Amino acid sequence: MKTLKEKDYLTAAKGLKALSHPARLSILCHLQNKESTVNDLVNYTKMSQSAVSQHLSKMKASDILRDRREGNKVYYFVADSRFEKLVTALCHIYSEK
Repeated sequence: MKTLKEKDYLTAAKGLKALSHPARLSILCHLQNKESTVNDLVNYTKMSQSAVSQHLSKMKASDILRDRREGNKVYYFVADSRFEKLVTALCHIYSEK
């Protein structure tokens, strides 16, 4: 198995900490398929807009997500393919039950 550099351990730990909430995992699973607005994510998660925004901010701060503006809408998408792969694996593992 390949040994990681110290900065890779730090990046992984920071990202895993950001994903350590069920709502953030759910949001990230949804964002794997397509980019979405906060309103799209509110409808998907059934959480309040402020709660969704807080979760998005935490994942953006961990460099997992990015956003882009189109007119007055902000679209969120997965910025780090490593976390996309991780969430895909988690979804696959836990859907096998």
